[in-house]
Amino acid sequence: MNRDEIEITDFDEIDKVLSESRVCRIALFDGDWPYIVPMCFGYNLKGGKLELFFRCEEKGKKLDLIKNNSNAAFEIDKLREIVKTDRFYGFSVPSYKSITGTGVIEVITGIEKITGLDYIMKKYGEKPEEGKLPEQLLNAFAVLKLTAGEFCCKEHNVTIEN
Repeated sequence: MNRDEIEITDFDEIDKVLSESRVCRIALFDGDWPYIVPMCFGYNLKGGKLELFFRCEEKGKKLDLIKNNSNAAFEIDKLREIVKTDRFYGFSVPSYKSITGTGVIEVITGIEKITGLDYIMKKYGEKPEEGKLPEQLLNAFAVLKLTAGEFCCKEHNVTIEN
């Protein structure tokens, strides 16, 4: 890590980064090239373990790729500001907190699918009644769960030095 980056290990702070971030980018294997897609997400962070949940169509490229290789990577960030500094020769530099990691992604069903949808909906301010998701909604989408094998939260804090 360089001097502008610090690792965040406090799980309350990691939870805050997750709750304030709006998009998670997942990377899947597509032959020789990565396939990266931004997605809305929900999460469960308990006991140092992180699970990410995503909603997607029941058919499509993501699901085809996951069937072939369930390994995935992810990136989540919370941009604070863009700083222009002489330290970087006048270039603008982002100041942010981010979480990156790798894990296994899978399609989930049954009660786990309902739980995943609840996490996603609650993250974006929707309040489903406990156990009251309409069956039509449950049948309209696939829900993915990425269980992080490892992840790291960092803060890139640019200071202005002239």
